[in-house]
Amino acid sequence: MRRKWFITVWILLCIMVLAGCWDSQYLLTKKMVNGISLDKDKDNQILVTVRTVQLDSKGGGQFDVKDQEMRASGASTASTGMKIDSMLPGTVEASKTHVVIIGEELAKQGIKVPLEYFYRNPKGYLNSNILMSKGQAAEVLSFKKIDNSPIAFGIKQLINGAERTTVIPNQTMYSIWSQMFDLGEDMVLPLIQKLGNKALVIDSVGLFDEDKFTGQTLKNEDSTLLLLMIGKLNKFANMDIPVERSMLTFQARKMKRSIHLSVKPSTSEIECFVKVDLYGVLGSFPNQLGQEVDREQVKQEINANLSKRALGVTRKLQQANCDALGIGRRLKAHHVKLWKTIDWNKTYKEVKIKTEVKVHIANTGIIK
Repeated sequence: MRRKWFITVWILLCIMVLAGCWDSQYLLTKKMVNGISLDKDKDNQILVTVRTVQLDSKGGGQFDVKDQEMRASGASTASTGMKIDSMLPGTVEASKTHVVIIGEELAKQGIKVPLEYFYRNPKGYLNSNILMSKGQAAEVLSFKKIDNSPIAFGIKQLINGAERTTVIPNQTMYSIWSQMFDLGEDMVLPLIQKLGNKALVIDSVGLFDEDKFTGQTLKNEDSTLLLLMIGKLNKFANMDIPVERSMLTFQARKMKRSIHLSVKPSTSEIECFVKVDLYGVLGSFPNQLGQEVDREQVKQEINANLSKRALGVTRKLQQANCDALGIGRRLKAHHVKLWKTIDWNKTYKEVKIKTEVKVHIANTGIIK
């Protein structure tokens, strides 16, 4: 009896001491923001478009997902966000935003100011994927559903697919923060665009000079080559190479990357050598069906092709004044005196960049 009384008292004390969910909110009362776009409107103000989802109970444990779009313009992202918040009934939850899309024209003006509000917001959007759009970002976010999913979820899936194949980098609000303020490294952002009214595609990246879009892009395999030179290989990377009046596909699965920076003491001329070793397999080689592949010959042709293309990528970077390789950061770390005496925005274009790409073919598949 005494033991039962002790247990009862102990349970009552626990109930009194342990905190309850005093601030709990039901999902049914929330509107969850899953996509945001930022544009420059015709009056040079910020146009903010928001896509929200809300669960509607149908009874019996079943729910409908309602996808809603709201737009407003204002002098700043913060003031426009408050306008949209006042338009939406119920509790608005924005901490789980999947994507933030910046329109092309706004990106050319600079993205620091439009994004400032997101960094100051205590609930934050730091894990949101950030990308820019060809044309108006609002048109992308207003696209029809993808596979019957709310559009922001569909865009998130497109991003994941392009990241997996090493076409675009994984850029979030958090990852671009240092790149926007670091003079020694520039960022590249995934680029999304509409194919008429039929589909959305993410197959290229936009080149930035500090926080401004330069208007220059790298598409498909050039984008992949840039990521490999930066040292970012995801699951794999496919590259098509013309060989012997044919087209083969090399699939890189592992890599090694090295960058060597040197400065000539007499002239202060800066040289940068980027070497990439790719380890993978032949994914396709139609002209060699029924024939044994001469690996050494194929390797030489692939190496020559990729090295030349990699050099072309570096030239595009310099033309756009986009130091995506982080050469300036290395110079600042290892040649402090020189760094303090130069204007990097001018000097970067004069850096002599050399590239070398070597492939190592592990196997050629079941067809020799």
